[in-house]
Amino acid sequence: MPMNAAPDDPAPHAPAGETTPTIRVKGHAPLLRVGLSVIVIVLLMLWIFGAFRRGVIPAGKLPVPGQSAAGLATQTVTARMIAANTEVMGTVQAEQIATVTSRVVGNVVEMRVSAGQRVARGAILAVLDDRDLRHRVEQAQDAVRSAEATLAQAQSDYTRDRPLFDQQVITAYDFEHTQTTLKTAGANLHRLQQAEREAEVNLSYAVIRSPFAGVVVDKLANTGDLAAPGRPLLTMYEQGRLWLEADVPEGLLDHIRLNQRLTFTIDVASRNREGRVVEIVPSSDPASRSVLVRVRLNDTKNIIPGMFGRVLIPMPAEAVLAVPASAVVRAGQLTMVEVVRAGRLERRTVQLGRAIGDQFEVLSGLASGETVVLRRGSAPVPPVHGRTVR
Repeated sequence: MPMNAAPDDPAPHAPAGETTPTIRVKGHAPLLRVGLSVIVIVLLMLWIFGAFRRGVIPAGKLPVPGQSAAGLATQTVTARMIAANTEVMGTVQAEQIATVTSRVVGNVVEMRVSAGQRVARGAILAVLDDRDLRHRVEQAQDAVRSAEATLAQAQSDYTRDRPLFDQQVITAYDFEHTQTTLKTAGANLHRLQQAEREAEVNLSYAVIRSPFAGVVVDKLANTGDLAAPGRPLLTMYEQGRLWLEADVPEGLLDHIRLNQRLTFTIDVASRNREGRVVEIVPSSDPASRSVLVRVRLNDTKNIIPGMFGRVLIPMPAEAVLAVPASAVVRAGQLTMVEVVRAGRLERRTVQLGRAIGDQFEVLSGLASGETVVLRRGSAPVPPVHGRTVR
């Protein structure tokens, strides 16, 4: 074969006059791979759906036998009208809170109270070093005695010069000078007496007393600390005067009025109590769209500021569908009841709401007129807070 034969020429070893066929499979290989993939996927789907499994009963073909309701205690569920309460969360606060400070500067000599202690009105809370204050009182007293002597001398001069002026023995100028001296001495004595009383009042500030009968919340100073105006020594609140502050939504304001008696619950106290609405703040919070309402507590036993409480706001009566607590079956996070249908039991999931005595409100899953089975020893279901009934 010539050296310059073209690559497309027939093979050099092929006999003359014969051509070798060229097989072109390069373009068909992707199609073959795609086809095999589709076949594999179809076979897998058939296997998943049980096409290659025999003896399997298709789902929903055979009915599950139900339990008979014969001999079981049942009750028909009906809607009834009840008066409901809406719960509003609140916090117990003291009506009067005092931050006790000193009105004079002095070192604390004695702190006579501690946190949590009950004190009477006028009881001594703290004692300050009063030596400087006593010296000022003594100085004021000396100044008053000196002014009294000066006034006595001026009064004597006036008593002597008055007849002399009447007899024209002394001039009018001299008598006017005597009168002026007497008036000046009297005014000076009055000023120094006021200074004496002020010094005595400042001396009384060295003994700090309780402004009312209350409870000490916290002690903020100890013996040896420097007391000064504006520096807190302790905080306290008035005993027996507490109220529950609650942020009431704007939509509930029509159901609240001043002096209205409301029921409230303090979670720690675990019982209902009664209070009276004493303040409705005439301003709404733009963030929460609520108004601050204060309910004065009639019974403050075992209640302290900061406790969590709930105010019950009465609402109009409404129709509520409820089931007895003994009909509720709890399984994990699910609440269910057993409904009687055609003499057979059907377990149904329901959504419960408020507690109504020994019953629970049914929000969904049950209709009025249906019959439920009452079970003994069923697990109790906690009520959903937010709305209760009475």
